[in-house]
Amino acid sequence: MLISNNKVTMYESLKNSINLSEEIIINVSFILDSGLKLLIPELLKANSEGKSIKILTSDYMSVTEPNALYRLLDIPGVKIFKDPEKPSFHPKTYIFKNKNNVEIYVGSSNISYSALISGVEWSYQFSGDLQNSDINNILTEFEELYEKNSFYLSLDWLRNYEKNYKKKEFQHYIDPDFPKILAKEIEPIKFQVPALYELSKTREEGFNKALVIVATGLGKTYLSAFDSMNFNKILFVAHRDEILKDTQKTFETIYSDSKSYGFFNGSTKETKKDIIFASVQTLSKSDYLSEEYFSKDYFDYIVIDEFHHSSAKSYSEILNYFKPKFLLGLTATPDRADSGDIYKLCDYNIAYECDFRVAINNGWLTPFQYFGVYDDTDYSLIPWRGGKYDLESLENSLVLEKRLQLILKKYLEYRKNSSIAFCASVKHAKVMQEYFLKNNIKSEIILGETSISDRQNIIKKFKEGKLDIIFTVDIFNEGIDIPCIDTVLFLRPTSSYTIFIQQLGRGLRTYPNKHQLRVLDFVGNYKGAELKPSFLSGFTKGKNIPKSPLDENFVLPEGCSANFDFKIIEYFEERKNKRDNVLQKLVEDYLKVKELLNKTPSIMDVYTFGEYPIHLYLKKYRSWYNFLKAVNDLDEKEQQFTEKAIDFLEFLEKTAMTKSYKIPLFLSLFGVEPKRTSLFFSFSLKSHLTIFHLLC
Repeated sequence: MLISNNKVTMYESLKNSINLSEEIIINVSFILDSGLKLLIPELLKANSEGKSIKILTSDYMSVTEPNALYRLLDIPGVKIFKDPEKPSFHPKTYIFKNKNNVEIYVGSSNISYSALISGVEWSYQFSGDLQNSDINNILTEFEELYEKNSFYLSLDWLRNYEKNYKKKEFQHYIDPDFPKILAKEIEPIKFQVPALYELSKTREEGFNKALVIVATGLGKTYLSAFDSMNFNKILFVAHRDEILKDTQKTFETIYSDSKSYGFFNGSTKETKKDIIFASVQTLSKSDYLSEEYFSKDYFDYIVIDEFHHSSAKSYSEILNYFKPKFLLGLTATPDRADSGDIYKLCDYNIAYECDFRVAINNGWLTPFQYFGVYDDTDYSLIPWRGGKYDLESLENSLVLEKRLQLILKKYLEYRKNSSIAFCASVKHAKVMQEYFLKNNIKSEIILGETSISDRQNIIKKFKEGKLDIIFTVDIFNEGIDIPCIDTVLFLRPTSSYTIFIQQLGRGLRTYPNKHQLRVLDFVGNYKGAELKPSFLSGFTKGKNIPKSPLDENFVLPEGCSANFDFKIIEYFEERKNKRDNVLQKLVEDYLKVKELLNKTPSIMDVYTFGEYPIHLYLKKYRSWYNFLKAVNDLDEKEQQFTEKAIDFLEFLEKTAMTKSYKIPLFLSLFGVEPKRTSLFFSFSLKSHLTIFHLLC
């Protein structure tokens, strides 16, 4: 029987066969999430009924999507083909066994929506008993591949596959109808699929707190709505009322009328609702953190949006008062220049992390087309005080007529439809807007002082195409969802990875007919300018070592490009050749953290807030103790340590934590009682450093 998705679809045929069979065998070269979403309910049902399931697929040409494999993690018997001598893998075969009868589909259909439902595919269905030589040959050949040329799908392998995965351009042709499906369905998509799996696993392991770090524009709010579905009372905390209103719409989309919704902010104090959307400024007041309003265990599930702010006093009041069954922190930028350790607030449990590089490679965010424009402003003449440029002097340098002319010229040359420009100050933004208006460019300005109603009206006009460009300072760094932005202008010196990625992220959201985000960055000789290539490569905090666009390891996310003016490249090369001694840079970095925290930093503080990886300190100074000694930062007690004590500290730093008993043993030795044993069985670098911080 021929199945061509004409009168009968491959999906309908496979669904029926899965339900009627006792043993299921699937042997396909690739699996896309669009197709697996159709089959996974039937496969999970079959697994729960105790049916034997064997699935063999491959990472050949990296076509198989990580999300599809995440959905298969709960099904035992899933394997990945691996044969170094025969790297290509193209079978499309489905086998269903019932006692002595075997049903087989062989043809052109892999697992994708197009292959199973909408595309022109040919698959031949036939059946017979185990005495049939052709059927026996097929089963024997499959067992050979499955047993000898494959490995079991594991979470560790999949995490690595996801981080290195790059969606190919031709995949859009494999599933041309899939985007239309997404518009009609309300279910986890993009990063939400692996993140939900990781959150489920972390709760199974005993954690009641978790941090999810994902790039701006991926849909963190939807993740929290999906993840909270098994909890009764939910609290969502954010710092702006606009975010709370948008969040309520998101939760309503998921929960519909199965839950009641309320707000707790400056104007409304609702308490008897299933889901409360609360302003941190209001809820954190001592009058409201009381039994009169909410008991400590009133909420089963608490979400803290923009969790990088959570070390602030207002957030701490809320976190210290409530005792939920589960706490979820959401952020795109965990490493902030404040004095708090937000990782500690989540027990150093990062359940899932997806930076903008991984998101672009997976096709979840829009690729960028970056232009580094040479800015001849001489920043060396601008005073540098307290870790930043003197604002008045900076403003005066940025509003010179020749610079305004340069920006306008480049804007007219490269602009698309909807532009956002980030300025250094209110004065700078106002001058830019006035200059653009004078040149007949439809522009507006949004600042902290802009009223909410005016802000909403401006954004509405912008989305309707009635504005060309909006000038702002930092107000758009967080909590703004304007997917139509297709051009971003950096008109300020930006040397912070966090700020750069936040502002770049404003334009990375996907949008119909937006194939690339255009970025105009006016780069001069300001401090940290040489880090831009590292930022664009997706090097996160702790790895921001200057590199040149000419370096071999200057690799951009899939579909992205970067073009720097020659004078900028010359400057980068000059800075690279004149880089200071590494030892001096480490000392300077340490002193910056010390000034920031107003105390002698621990090794964990330097890991969290410093720019250089900890292993450099340990490599260059042999131990953390030696480094502190070199910078004269040992306290009186530490100066009296014996050689044996110093050797023991060095031993703790260098010993391999390969056995689960080591950390509890050290904790017991130092009188530290772990809150949960499972917390200390996580051997990530961050966990290792956390333990060492406790020990020292």
